[in-house]
Amino acid sequence: MIEYIIGRNSKSIRADRFLLKATTAPSSLIYKAFRKKDVKINGKWIKEDYLLCEGDILRIYIKEEFQKEKEVTSCKLTAPIIYEDENIIIFNKPAALPCQPDANHKDGTLSDMLKSYLAEKGEYNPKEESSFSPALCNRLDTNTCGLVIGAKNAASLRDMNEQIKLRNVYKYYLCRLENIPEEKSAFVNAHIIKEESQNKSRIADSGKEISMEYKVIEEAEGTALCEVLLHTGRSHQIRAYFSSIGCPLVGDKKYGAKTGGGQALCAYRLRFGFPDEYEGVLSYLKESQIKLEGIDI
Repeated sequence: MIEYIIGRNSKSIRADRFLLKATTAPSSLIYKAFRKKDVKINGKWIKEDYLLCEGDILRIYIKEEFQKEKEVTSCKLTAPIIYEDENIIIFNKPAALPCQPDANHKDGTLSDMLKSYLAEKGEYNPKEESSFSPALCNRLDTNTCGLVIGAKNAASLRDMNEQIKLRNVYKYYLCRLENIPEEKSAFVNAHIIKEESQNKSRIADSGKEISMEYKVIEEAEGTALCEVLLHTGRSHQIRAYFSSIGCPLVGDKKYGAKTGGGQALCAYRLRFGFPDEYEGVLSYLKESQIKLEGIDI
């Protein structure tokens, strides 16, 4: 038998979805337990669609070997914290630091740092959180620097992800281009295709839609400093678009720049344009913004 005491980050989750996350048991075994009435809340048999409440005691009568052990590996935080409150934390991710584990980076990512930092502060205890882990709400390419949002609890993660999906979180970037665009400002609607084998995207006549707007704010020695406001978040869309018009980002050799060293691109400003009717846990952020100063790219 495995027992869980439901905390605030697991409330309002269906019992079956909770167990699918909290255990290593196959889904077939979990649903068999429901059919056999081997899943109980506070001593009473429940169905799989039961919505968990904070303080519930959930027991599932399966082998203890299916209990998932969650641990946090301690790692040094190398991304400066720009903003923090009880719900979210915003980092200034340096270039070369990956947001999430991948084939080349198994640990030491910004996601790992977020969990380690909160565990050391006592704001996250993996042994008490069976279905939730602090998580990043937005991601940047490894060699792109700038602002990344982390959620400390399930409610803020859900709400921030929803507002990002609704395009109510406005993401501004600064980038330096090798050449100066003919149009000093433009609203861009195009299509993009990702070549997975090369980890590279290209602008095409068909594919996934991209939308963004840019304006040149400085010209110097044949380069242009641009501010870009994204409306979609397709992989490499800024890099691929400017390359397609003959203005690759400085340092972005993958997309045609004359020199390498990593793209001159920084996610430097976030504006929370939540609608008036939004009354969720993050409503205090309405029309506020976080901005990096003194960007040198």
